[in-house]
Amino acid sequence: MKAIKVKSFTLLFATVFTLISYPGFSQQSSKISGKILNSKNERLSGVSVTILGLSSGTSTDIEGSFILPVPSSKPLTIKVSAVGYKEKTVPDISVGEGLTEELNIILEEAGKKLENVVVRSSGARKESVNAMIAYQKNTSTVAQVISSESIRRSPDKNTGEILKRIPGTSIQEGKYLVVRGLSDRYNQAMVNGVLLSSTEPDRKTFSFDIFPASMIDNMIINKAFIPELSGEWAGGLVQVNTKDVPSTNFINLQVGTGFNTQTIGKDFYTYRGGKLDWLGIDDGTRSLPTSLPTKSQFSDVGSTKAEQNAFGRQFENIWSAQKNTSNFLPVVNKSFQLSGGFNQRVSNNNKLGAIFALTYNQQNRRTEFQNTLYSFQNNLPSVNFDYNNNKYSRDVLAGALGNLTLQLGANHKVSFKNLVNINSTDYVTQRTGKDFEFNSSLGENIKATELTLKSNTFFNTQLSGDHNFPAIDSKLHWYGSFNILDQYIPDQRRLQYNQDPGTPNAPYVALIATSKTSQKSLLFT
Repeated sequence: MKAIKVKSFTLLFATVFTLISYPGFSQQSSKISGKILNSKNERLSGVSVTILGLSSGTSTDIEGSFILPVPSSKPLTIKVSAVGYKEKTVPDISVGEGLTEELNIILEEAGKKLENVVVRSSGARKESVNAMIAYQKNTSTVAQVISSESIRRSPDKNTGEILKRIPGTSIQEGKYLVVRGLSDRYNQAMVNGVLLSSTEPDRKTFSFDIFPASMIDNMIINKAFIPELSGEWAGGLVQVNTKDVPSTNFINLQVGTGFNTQTIGKDFYTYRGGKLDWLGIDDGTRSLPTSLPTKSQFSDVGSTKAEQNAFGRQFENIWSAQKNTSNFLPVVNKSFQLSGGFNQRVSNNNKLGAIFALTYNQQNRRTEFQNTLYSFQNNLPSVNFDYNNNKYSRDVLAGALGNLTLQLGANHKVSFKNLVNINSTDYVTQRTGKDFEFNSSLGENIKATELTLKSNTFFNTQLSGDHNFPAIDSKLHWYGSFNILDQYIPDQRRLQYNQDPGTPNAPYVALIATSKTSQKSLLFT
């Protein structure tokens, strides 16, 4: 796998997404950003963050976050103080020109006698790592915490790859989570505190490869139940928290490619479709005829087969797979990811922030497997069928994420977050073997082909707000969420030829089945 990661402001002129640009993209000052939490893993608002020896300083907002402009190229010492907590200093922090350093800090509650506590550290990076270790140590349940600092230092592109690094977890098919040996249906996913439905209409599971790694603020994998959270799981509860307001304007581009030794240099087959197959969407090419009756009506049409044959002739004349030759480009894997964000001050105390991401991933696979079914009569086994299969699949994952946050002063915040994802598989199955259903002694020879495009669309939108009322020492959090899950299998085709083994020169008799399936689910919270 080769990947190119570009982080440069010159990309503003190399992509159409830079039609809307901001002055902050071209001129940025050095900054320190992060979060302040207490020993109970609660985010602290109103905490003072200052630079020793300088007059500059700031305070944390309702989420315990802060952004502090600092001079570059010289070591600094940060002092953090809050009423009821021990004062903390972090020395030797160096920030490069135009860069942003992340600093997450845990404050200890003060005893009866307040004393200064000086933390000897090598800088912000070590302090941030220590903060996440303290978060995991102080949590009231068994949990694994992954910080944005750890994610940024890894080569992972999405949450599915991140979860592979967690002890006790594994990933199937690159997206389905298995926790401590329990299958994917025993897990539950949450995004920004909101429960998510399954991403598969016909099974309880969640595809964790739909979140770009650059959009993740932190992830928490709970392996024991928590009273205040959902208990609809037995393996693990995965909490994914996306970023709200970026500390600085940014834009990232990743382009990757690769190949599978099972497909490269070999023949590859796909279901012939329309111009949007590369995106995992059928453009109507596979739509069934509009005049086609229901199954019961079709069986009752006329006393002859003439009218039924007339309906059959309305289908597209596609009864074989499209063969891609052994050229390199048709079967090479492709990936693309574009992400960006901005932080704009709209007034003295109000800020508007946004984060967006576009992802695309296409993988080609070829799988050989065997299907054999036995039945027992009088404790003696007999073969029902014995098939050899070659499955060629082109998997497409395309999605977009957009978060918009309006921060009103230090005590109020309203967020609007959206996620849309298309997860599709265009596959062809070629089958040979014997069928013993009608001829139990010799078995009929078969040749079969299956042509299928299965496209799943997942959409989630959230509107939430956080409000802090210092006068009455109270906080308010509210949210609303809406999910759509849709599965579309247009014009699935199965073609099977059977030959009588008693007559070697006998022709194969064809059996054709065509179906269309669509499933949709809605969820309000």
